[in-house]
Amino acid sequence: MYVLGDPARLAPVASSESGRTVVHLSPVSVPDYLDTEDILIRSAANEVKPSPSGRWAERLSVGVTQALAGALAAGLPSIVIVTKQPVIRPAQQIVVDVEVFEVRPDGRCLLIARWNILGGDDLHGLRSGHNTFVEQAADASDAAIASAMTRAVDQLAAQIVAAETAL
Repeated sequence: MYVLGDPARLAPVASSESGRTVVHLSPVSVPDYLDTEDILIRSAANEVKPSPSGRWAERLSVGVTQALAGALAAGLPSIVIVTKQPVIRPAQQIVVDVEVFEVRPDGRCLLIARWNILGGDDLHGLRSGHNTFVEQAADASDAAIASAMTRAVDQLAAQIVAAETAL
């Protein structure tokens, strides 16, 4: 089974959150047909097929949320990124809608996502983006596909980090 994200980013670290800005990353939405534990490969214009040998360890939406949270936390070390609604109102909320996240027969991974950073008491829009990322898988293996998809999520995180640091 495969997971998205850098495992080193997911290692528990003890640190104080006192005085640090808390940002809530809402669960990332993905198209329903992708939100499965199957690693799906686009085989034709209107057809996706599951990998015969690999599966995700969790639904894709959960994996993308966790990988994105890890990448955001790495890029924004002074901010606390949480994926569950905190008890105290967060300073900001990040909302991500994945429109396309697939691997093509030639090994190209395509991620298209719309994102918004919301803030203030009324959670009004502070920054937003609509980005397309392409990563090439090294080969047709499930491990190479998982790696390419992780790199695409990291690119998305880099765009959000850039917007967050510009606020």
